Amino acid sequence: MKGERLVVLRQTELLEHLADEKDMTVKFKLAFLKCFSSLDDNLEVACQDFGMATSTGYRWLRTWNHTGYAGLSDTGHRTGRLPRLDDSDLLFLTYLLHRQATWTTAEVQELIQRYFDIEYSPNQVIRILRNRVGMYFNKPFPHDDRRPTDAEARLKASLHQVFNTLKEKGIPKEDIAIGLLDEASPQNRANTVRLWSFEHSPVVRKNTTHFQTNTIGFYAIQGVSVQHFMADSKTESVVDFLHRVKAANATFKAIIIVLDNYSTHHSGQVKATARELDMYLVYLPSYSPDLNPLEYIWKSIKRIMSRSCIQTLDEMKETIAEGWKKLSGSLGFAKKWIAQFLKTESYYNDLCK
Repeated sequence: MKGERLVVLRQTELLEHLADEKDMTVKFKLAFLKCFSSLDDNLEVACQDFGMATSTGYRWLRTWNHTGYAGLSDTGHRTGRLPRLDDSDLLFLTYLLHRQATWTTAEVQELIQRYFDIEYSPNQVIRILRNRVGMYFNKPFPHDDRRPTDAEARLKASLHQVFNTLKEKGIPKEDIAIGLLDEASPQNRANTVRLWSFEHSPVVRKNTTHFQTNTIGFYAIQGVSVQHFMADSKTESVVDFLHRVKAANATFKAIIIVLDNYSTHHSGQVKATARELDMYLVYLPSYSPDLNPLEYIWKSIKRIMSRSCIQTLDEMKETIAEGWKKLSGSLGFAKKWIAQFLKTESYYNDLCK
């Protein structure tokens, strides 16, 4: 439906009825459709000019296109129920849905009822949104309201500055490791995965004894990914991890690390260690964890743990390590990030091919 627009069909017939019509109610509807067709098919403007709701204007347009004068006229013969949503209806529905970022199924039901005078069940609405409109049904990723509106632009600028610095030093891209660093504290009682089942409320056996572990990871876009368990998140632990990243990527002349603004990440000791190890720290804009695709690896590992009955801390660490080894070997989690933030660096985009 891309490139299509709403149109008034049989315009010659419309003009003939408009000239002959005596009933002022019907004449008003016909005049509206004529006005709409002469306004470059801008339905909202036409409705504003006639002082009525857009939903009313669209119902008149839909009635005329499907049943003509008989359906539009108050004195015409009943022509039966209008067809279900056709391509033109879906085009207009898509336009309406773009008015806001998220919708509940009930809200879309009410929207279809108001604009198209059709009552759909929740399951029918879901099928339309998924199969015919192309929407997704997911949990929204929460953004902190303190997150800068230009967070993406800030990260791009920071990365661009680092690449310029390395270029001035004459370090080619093939000698630069780059990756994302983040910490997590998975818990053995995690229950975040949705599963298909023949049971209405499926049961998964869990060990309810609570334990967790601190883990840190370096997810390499180019280079070697590293994961380690830490006793704590103090400066000394972060410094130790930087040395582990350097050891795993010793053949590279420089390492770019994108990380969040956790207090220890900004410590003087961490920054000094990074300089000693030829590491360049790029800090994410404040309150912007969504700009680190490593978050999605941690979420995937938590989903793995959700399906497991983990009995001991050692077993949990083994599950995390195995999940990390499998997931960090794929650039799929970072493909969109690379395209967005390294798109001027075609070298890194090629790594995803």
